[in-house]
Amino acid sequence: MPKPRPFDRVAFRLIPSTMALLGPALLTTRAAGESPKAIDVGSRKQLFVDQTFIESSRGIRLTMNPPHMDGRVLLTNDLPWESAGDARICCYSSVLKDNGRVRLWYDVYSKKFRRVAYAESADGIHFTKPKLNLHEIDGSRANNVVLPGVIGGCAVWIDLKAPAEQRYKTQAKVYPSGEFHIHSSPDGYRWTLWSKPKIGHKDTQSVVFWDEAVGRYVLYTRRWVRHEDREANYRTVRRLASDDLIHWTGERTVMKADQVDLATHETPTAQPPVDYYGAAVFKYPDAAGVYVMLAQAFWHWKPRAPLRRMGPNAMDVRLCVSRDGKTFRRVGERRPFMKLGPAGSFYSRMVWALPNPIRMGDELWIYYAGSNVDHADHRDPAATKMLTGIGRAVLRLDGFVSADADYTGGEIVTPPIRFEGKSLQLNLDTSGGGSVHVALLDEKARPIQGFTEADATPLCGNSVRMPVSWGKNRDVSKLAGRPIKIRFAMRDCKLYAFQFVN
Repeated sequence: MPKPRPFDRVAFRLIPSTMALLGPALLTTRAAGESPKAIDVGSRKQLFVDQTFIESSRGIRLTMNPPHMDGRVLLTNDLPWESAGDARICCYSSVLKDNGRVRLWYDVYSKKFRRVAYAESADGIHFTKPKLNLHEIDGSRANNVVLPGVIGGCAVWIDLKAPAEQRYKTQAKVYPSGEFHIHSSPDGYRWTLWSKPKIGHKDTQSVVFWDEAVGRYVLYTRRWVRHEDREANYRTVRRLASDDLIHWTGERTVMKADQVDLATHETPTAQPPVDYYGAAVFKYPDAAGVYVMLAQAFWHWKPRAPLRRMGPNAMDVRLCVSRDGKTFRRVGERRPFMKLGPAGSFYSRMVWALPNPIRMGDELWIYYAGSNVDHADHRDPAATKMLTGIGRAVLRLDGFVSADADYTGGEIVTPPIRFEGKSLQLNLDTSGGGSVHVALLDEKARPIQGFTEADATPLCGNSVRMPVSWGKNRDVSKLAGRPIKIRFAMRDCKLYAFQFVN
């Protein structure tokens, strides 16, 4: 009797939303005799955030997976100097996991001052505010202030190309000059002016990192533009590049309200219903060639007299991805990646994703600044007092987007790839009733003996590194270096990533 197939050979359907999500590449065919160039994946992790590793599919949809936001306030303005009057924690804060500690630089705002303060944690949940004795505030140095007079808060990063005494860097607009300054530090506490680049508009949190793919530093920050149809100014996110962190060139808009955004609501003024206030942009550290943007969407579309400015005057976070850091694609059918919290909560009017997510075990923790006061300084009517603070959203490792198959089954076939390694692992969640069978094919999509679907051991479970096997065999090293395709025969599951390992 022949061995049963992993699932019945029903006629797979290409879900309509899949066409929009995966793009036209899946619906095209190559000319006869044309051999696609194999993608060199090495032993690097590969994410299913777009169609790059989907040459063809049936019954599959790419699904955005929002992180879990429990609404817990991990850090708030509870010291005398940061809680008097209208003082609050503001959005331009940042976080690093550094030498076993979670280090948080947070932005404190008042109409009288703007300062960056410091906190740290061993577990990423319980934070302490050390007395650093660096800057005199209200007649005392017994505080945790590290950067006074910084209007644009901070976005701290580690510059591995710099000497040790300048290893930590951050950049922001400063008071009272309004200039854009880059500061450096040997330890993240003691900061000195490093340079004064000329970058044009700079009134937001600005993110910088070294991009090995282009061999330059890249900067993501705001640019105001004039909308050609509405005769109104609106915010966009731009990218610039530099060899020395001083001279920046190649300005390019990478996120702006497009025609779909502009059509979401009719507005009583020329101002568009949404623009992009800023963005946390980063290279995903465990994957090759994936840039992630957590874009801060600023919504202002409904009249609300007598309150100032149009409502809801609130910010949430949208997810975008890119393979080159220049062209970003919205995912999740434009739904929010990080939503506003319940009425009255500390994040009911503003959610601002901090740069950058940190890895904690097999999770990604995305810290965010939250407020129940909107951009026009109006408090949520469901709240009894102003609340601001830093919270945490938890995402599965690699979990931004998954390739999902429903209950009736589906499949993915990758384009030709070349790999290094001895075995294959998947980041996969099938729950109890789902499954995946993995087949390895040659570059003409013919089954490779010993690695067929019939040989495959069904995968069932929830793991970020589930090993693939064909009976008792997990060793794929004899196929390393040659072009192959992978076929994932899936049912009722989520596939996040694959990786060949040694």
